[in-house]
Amino acid sequence: MIERLNQIPLNDFIELSCGNYNCLLFNGEEATKEELKERATKLIVDYRNIVNPSGMKALVLDKEDLVKERARLLSLRICQTLISINCFDDVREVLKLFDVDTRNMSEEQLIFKIDNMLRSAIFEQKRNEERRKEEGEDERATPEQIRSSFDTEIAFLMTYFKMNIDSRIINAAVYANIVHQTEIDILIRKRQV
Repeated sequence: MIERLNQIPLNDFIELSCGNYNCLLFNGEEATKEELKERATKLIVDYRNIVNPSGMKALVLDKEDLVKERARLLSLRICQTLISINCFDDVREVLKLFDVDTRNMSEEQLIFKIDNMLRSAIFEQKRNEERRKEEGEDERATPEQIRSSFDTEIAFLMTYFKMNIDSRIINAAVYANIVHQTEIDILIRKRQV
């Protein structure tokens, strides 16, 4: 199975981006759908990291925020459960992790604080889910749109550099670096104008 981005021709990488993971297999080789999907995801992430490193950092930070959001909600729900079995000291310990001073809070105030924090966390989660959903709608391109996007990009690069790019020969890693270098070159030229 193809393991690195420089092992896959651009043509096959485009097919991979369209969801055809079988192009990762060498002749006669077999793999599970999960293995293929995992490898495809890794290669696509590697490609995007070369083409747009700052965009990938933003994506990683967004995923990190999502995990933190879910952990906060889970912790607050656990606190509600702890309250229901009168484990208020444990709730105070959890709230210390959220930098909440509970030393002078009564049990009723603690219950009220947890309820408010949970409502706020649920509201934040719903708002962020809606934002992610709106942003994600643009990312769900059809295979035809993906192919067309690569065709447009290849045509631009061929015109820009006045060279031929054969997608059956050039590997995806080299192509990704060309795209990235072109973006840098264009930004430099814009600044000079």
